[in-house]
Amino acid sequence: MSLPRRPLKRGRVLLMLIALLLATGVGMGRAWLRGEAARSRVLARVKPALESRLGPVRIGEDFHIGWTGTVTMGPVEIPGTRPEGPPVVRVSRVTVHLRRWALLSGHVEASRVVLAGVQVEAGPQGQEVRALVERVRELRQSRRPSPASEESAPRELPELEMKDVRLAFERHGRVEWGPLSARVRRTGEAEASRWEATAELPGGGTAVVSVQNGESGVSGTLRARSIPAGPLLSLAELPWRMEGGTLEGEVRVDTQGTTFSGAMTGLTVSSPQLAPEPVGPLSFSTEGRVRWEPRKKHVELESLRLAVGERREARAEVRGEATWSGEPHFSVQAELQPVTFEQAMAALPAALVPGTELARLEGQFQASLALSGPILQRRDWEVKAKLDLSELKQSARKGPLSWLREPFDYQPLTAEGRGRALHIGPSNPDYLPWAEIPRVLVRAVLRSEDAAFWTHRGFDFDSLRDILLAPADDKVRGGSTLTQQLAKNLFLSREKTYARKVKEAFLTLGLEASVPKERLLEVYLNIIEWGPGLYGIGEAARHYFGKDARELSIREAAFLATIIPNPVRYHVYCSRGTLSDIWTKHVNELLAVLYEGGDLTETEYQEALTAPLVFTGHPGAQPPADEETPIRAIDPGQD
Repeated sequence: MSLPRRPLKRGRVLLMLIALLLATGVGMGRAWLRGEAARSRVLARVKPALESRLGPVRIGEDFHIGWTGTVTMGPVEIPGTRPEGPPVVRVSRVTVHLRRWALLSGHVEASRVVLAGVQVEAGPQGQEVRALVERVRELRQSRRPSPASEESAPRELPELEMKDVRLAFERHGRVEWGPLSARVRRTGEAEASRWEATAELPGGGTAVVSVQNGESGVSGTLRARSIPAGPLLSLAELPWRMEGGTLEGEVRVDTQGTTFSGAMTGLTVSSPQLAPEPVGPLSFSTEGRVRWEPRKKHVELESLRLAVGERREARAEVRGEATWSGEPHFSVQAELQPVTFEQAMAALPAALVPGTELARLEGQFQASLALSGPILQRRDWEVKAKLDLSELKQSARKGPLSWLREPFDYQPLTAEGRGRALHIGPSNPDYLPWAEIPRVLVRAVLRSEDAAFWTHRGFDFDSLRDILLAPADDKVRGGSTLTQQLAKNLFLSREKTYARKVKEAFLTLGLEASVPKERLLEVYLNIIEWGPGLYGIGEAARHYFGKDARELSIREAAFLATIIPNPVRYHVYCSRGTLSDIWTKHVNELLAVLYEGGDLTETEYQEALTAPLVFTGHPGAQPPADEETPIRAIDPGQD
């Protein structure tokens, strides 16, 4: 018994017909594109189109047709500005996948274009890439497509794929970054089109960029996932070596502003200027929103939240705005949220903190900073800073630095290591307790080194403002307070690194919270170096003037205050028997400051100007070769 035949459905018949026509069209298209004549026809169409958008283009001899209807050509080169230099862009092979439906109607259209072996030579300071971008911009502005050409343009652009892309930069030699791969595609009509680009970066990680054109305007999003941070940051011209780390983030842009978030984890930084050893792992995150109003010439940082540490132990919030209507002006406000010492130290790598003993300080501290002024007039900027240690001080009296309130032994750090032991207490005959230190010496030292000592909380923000805002050629004195100098002398090495300055900042906060101001100044005057192998004001008074420090005259106290910035360099004046005219001027200037500040009476000031300085010296010593250098200029060897 035979089964009845089923009639073929109309859909199956249509599919068979389409397959037959498609195969025939591909064959016809391949025949049309085959041979030297085909190459000439393709180049006659492709090369002018490229040059109208990119400028001069060179296309190599490689040209063939694949069995699946693909066209391959190459290499394709875009020359740079230097005739003897390499091309700014070189593509080893271009593969064009054709639209088979277009072939059926006698048209050659691409569905996908693959660029393989892409080499980009940015040139010195990226000038070759900048020149190419400028050339493309000029060609785009000069191109005026006709309505006919717009109508004939394909509605669907081909997908672009790039493989084995390498970027080369010229800095202190040639640096190459890669390989990476990327895909770019556009969907939708021109009025509501969407562009999307996906990149696979060297070492892993992806970046996705999407741009959408809608009724409200153009908007876009950038997403980065699992990107190796070290290789990416190494592209920037930084004097530091970056290794490891992972970067995640997202940026959304619309017609009203930008919303962003990001996180960096596990980054290690190496640099002799930063620290003797690698610093890491570093971790931080950020999120915020920027709003702009171009018509009003105004941009506002609505919020910026920063968190440092793997567990976001330390947090800060930043707000600000800028306007360029009339004279460009800006303002920024930043607030460090209340944080304990334990949290602050846990947020940073071990190489940046002075030791775990400070973590036992209880209580919180917080800070704020406000910066504003005309953008183009840096000297007119206003800086306001506040450091609140009130809660920390209440709990630090019995903290890990409370031993400084009592007598202790101290060994100064010298270039050869730790020096001779000194006892900072009554059993040392050269030790001066606070009550017996001449008031004029205290005033002279503070006027010379730290005029705001009694009012600041370890950091003189007014002095730091003057340093930060001064022109580069201005010679101003260093911004370290007396408490900062004491922290360095008591606990830290002499290395000149940023890591030591961070440690110094932690210790300065600890000292200010744990020890009264009078005791800080007492310890400072009894341990600092006043000359080669001279430590403490008692030894200094005997060495320079052969007397007890309690008996120092006003002029002698002023002289000693002037040598604190570099006592080893300037101690030889005592061996000459008299000061030079330049150094006499320095001492007299300090006496004038004391008089104008109300520290000296008119009679005391006039007597001090004419009083002799009688040194007990060491014959044969020579003065510094550059003794004419003002004492208040920054010495490269000093902080």
